[in-house]
Amino acid sequence: MQIGLGTLTAHYTVEGQHFYGFPLADWLPYAVTRTWHTQIAIFWIATAWLATGLYIAPAISGYDPPWQTLGVNVLFAALLVVVAGSLAGEWLGVQQRLGLDTNFWFGHQGYEYVDLGRFWQILLFVGLLLWLFLVGRALWPALRKPSDSRSLIASVFVSTVAIALFYSAGLAWGKHTHLAMVEYWRWWVVHLWVEGFFEVFATAVIALLFMKLGLVRAKIASSAVLVSAIIFLSGGIIGTLHHLYWSGTPASVMAFGAVFSALEVVPLVLLGLEGYNNYRVTKTATWVFAYRWPILFFVAVAFWNMLGAGVFGFLVNPPISLYYIQGLNTTAVHAHAALFGVYGMLGIGLMLFCLRGLTARDAWDDRLLKWGFWGLNIGLAMMLFFSLLPIGAIQGWAAVAEGFWYARSVEVVQSPLVRTLVWMRVPGDIVFGLGALLIGLFLFKLWRGSLGRVSLETGRKGESPLAAE
Repeated sequence: MQIGLGTLTAHYTVEGQHFYGFPLADWLPYAVTRTWHTQIAIFWIATAWLATGLYIAPAISGYDPPWQTLGVNVLFAALLVVVAGSLAGEWLGVQQRLGLDTNFWFGHQGYEYVDLGRFWQILLFVGLLLWLFLVGRALWPALRKPSDSRSLIASVFVSTVAIALFYSAGLAWGKHTHLAMVEYWRWWVVHLWVEGFFEVFATAVIALLFMKLGLVRAKIASSAVLVSAIIFLSGGIIGTLHHLYWSGTPASVMAFGAVFSALEVVPLVLLGLEGYNNYRVTKTATWVFAYRWPILFFVAVAFWNMLGAGVFGFLVNPPISLYYIQGLNTTAVHAHAALFGVYGMLGIGLMLFCLRGLTARDAWDDRLLKWGFWGLNIGLAMMLFFSLLPIGAIQGWAAVAEGFWYARSVEVVQSPLVRTLVWMRVPGDIVFGLGALLIGLFLFKLWRGSLGRVSLETGRKGESPLAAE
């Protein structure tokens, strides 16, 4: 659904309000498809990460608290309510079916990535607190037990606390708050919450998994998490400031933000490279072979973190770049490469890691995973280099030569060259969509092949990479 909405949103840029002549925008206007495209991305990626926390906590500690299953089911049901309710409210808000007060609470707030109404935000925050409670009580026995991985487990727990609590920054503004203040707090959610504490959680979880799989030494894993935490806690707030160009922030402040933001990609990249190098040496080991595809998705995270968040992110971070190319297709390059390339790939990798321990081994179809993996990566690269990046370069040149207003004008975005480059996105979208379809087919076959069966591979003592030490 999210991929289809993205394709439809891109199509609107060449055909306006129609879809091959059909006035689809009467029912699904651009504002709705774009909102749903970004909102669903956050929802499914965050769901994969939160589910991973619920899976690894009892697996690490060896303790399954009472009523944990009920708590997980309640959390999942609440998530469905928030997703369905917020998406419906956003459609009603854009269609102007709600009053101004009702729209703020149940409709569309109009702020990208935190579009959902305040009522749904509050429910989501309550759900995060429930998730923190469920993960924390399952992890607690492992935190009290001395082990080589105790510092990593503590890092996972601390990042879990930060994820649950720091979403509250999205509740810091009201209906009549000044836009500059709203932008400040909004970027606390988009940058510090998503790109900050989620990345600490990601680094800690991947470090723990890589160490359990024997791909990374405990010292390297602990150091990567420590460096990651230092960068995010000391520079994460400063790094957020490079987003505040439209809030009257001084150039000197944004420069500090750009520098610290660029450093955020370092720990996960180094950890991924270390894991891949050790994977090549030890890939014949039983557990490493069984977890091959989750590991390769984690390696893809390191690559896209370096390129999408690092190179393309720093391309638009410095104040001089922000002055000319903020809000052009250069931003879309960074957004797609970083959001899906890093967080999407990580979400899929974490999902596969959990499924590896929950399903029967012979139900896996590695061929579908192989083609799905390469389809997603190659399709994303084609989308970026065949379409978004060239269009961003054209707009950037127009902004420098004539002005930002001209770069976003009809003369540029509807020029024959740019329209051709928009259509050049189709091959990459097709490859990417096929990759996602193959992953979906793999999941369906895995579900069918595992009905009524238990994963005996992870049930025997000592064979699970997450077994408590």
